[in-house]
Amino acid sequence: MSLLRKPLAALVVAGALIFSGPAPAGAKVATGCAKTYSVVPNDSWNRIASKVHVAMSLLLKVNKANTKSLLLIGDVICLPKSATTKAPVTPGLHLKAPAKRYTVKQSTAIIREIFPDHLEDRAIAISKRETHLNAASWNSCCVGLFQINWDSHKSWLAAIGITSAQQLLDARVNVTAALALYKRSHSWSAWK
Repeated sequence: MSLLRKPLAALVVAGALIFSGPAPAGAKVATGCAKTYSVVPNDSWNRIASKVHVAMSLLLKVNKANTKSLLLIGDVICLPKSATTKAPVTPGLHLKAPAKRYTVKQSTAIIREIFPDHLEDRAIAISKRETHLNAASWNSCCVGLFQINWDSHKSWLAAIGITSAQQLLDARVNVTAALALYKRSHSWSAWK
């Protein structure tokens, strides 16, 4: 695969960011490409193909890749000549990777600390289903351990001090918001 790796990258896996170490030495520089594209958070082969208006099979072919080939944030991949590089602006959240990273164990402990005892097992199960307990997870609408929909809840979240979607990438803030959401609806309906 013809890729230019930046020194520090993050894997794009199912919409979640998982930080990896330095890029491998000897990574190939994208050469002989008609056009190039730099991989951004939440990209996949399919999303990139859609953004630049080409068939995914053609995108894979010009990169000598397959659907299982990993993309790292910052990779520079080749685009076919027919690609439209001025993709329309996609709606959704554009967040930065959080400064503090939480392990699964830390995320679980925070859920147990904040949720009442009789709710904590269900809360952990929901977070496992939503994000595999990855506090740094987000997609086009939802953020953090409990995948809280920012656009749907930002008006009342401001009342509890959460004024940006970026704050929801902090595990403690996200769990506090999830408990508040549970209390507002008196149920787990937000996660059904």
